[in-house]
Amino acid sequence: MKAIINISILSGLLAFASTAFADGVVIYNNVPNPVPSGMMSEPYQAVQSGEFGGLIQFAGGASAYQLASATVVMDNWAYGSEWSSDFGTTVGDATLTSTGFYVPLTLNLYTVGAEDTVGSLVDSLTVNAFIPWRPESGGCTDPTAFLGADGGCYHGSTSEVTFNLTGVNVSSDQLIYGLSLNTETWGASPLGVDGPYDSLNFALSTTGPSVGGQPLPDTAYWETSTAGWLTTGTVDTFGQDTGWTGYSGAVEFTSATPEPPSLLLLGTGLLGLAFVAFRKAKASGVTF
Repeated sequence: MKAIINISILSGLLAFASTAFADGVVIYNNVPNPVPSGMMSEPYQAVQSGEFGGLIQFAGGASAYQLASATVVMDNWAYGSEWSSDFGTTVGDATLTSTGFYVPLTLNLYTVGAEDTVGSLVDSLTVNAFIPWRPESGGCTDPTAFLGADGGCYHGSTSEVTFNLTGVNVSSDQLIYGLSLNTETWGASPLGVDGPYDSLNFALSTTGPSVGGQPLPDTAYWETSTAGWLTTGTVDTFGQDTGWTGYSGAVEFTSATPEPPSLLLLGTGLLGLAFVAFRKAKASGVTF
């Protein structure tokens, strides 16, 4: 009986270790808690942009990370009554429903190059993200705004989109991310038709990250076709642009192995203990 109890305990510990790997641990977080009903945001169509992001540093002090997920906060200014005649159809690359629309969003991950330039592409992932319609206007002094659940008045409503990064490995504690979106006239593949994606923005946090860091807090990485929007950046190039103090993408990253050596040793040690217990129990004639 004693051997069986030990095996049960070890099985539970192994299950716990497995859960630690699967669930992921936050290694960078710039998402407010709680997320407001609406946030400041970077509009892709309005500023002739196709990609926006930043340079971030992961917490934990590891030299390599196995990523688990990334979550971005979007801010949508399109409301359902504006598009009700198109419910059940596809406009551009967006599928419209009575509760919101599905639209492809692409997250690009890059290494950090010399002098913090955009390095090589680590991975690129696209999800068909669901974006709820923003509430109809009402309840605010501004007749075009809506009253959020948090009591604030907003023109855009927030929603979160998660990317599954399982299998994506990075060999540094820093990376540059960029979120890409195609709109009517901008992006990697402009759609050529007006759609709710023209009112979809990347939410901006106005506080520093609660986990991880921003090596260049004054700098955003983005691509725009209009020189007038840039401070130091280059037109039609995804790269550095200064003058962004106080504003940065609302994004969170988790890792499957926040402390790779420790978790690996834990898993190996538990497996070893389980094997020893099994052999002792078997030698004693215990049946499993």
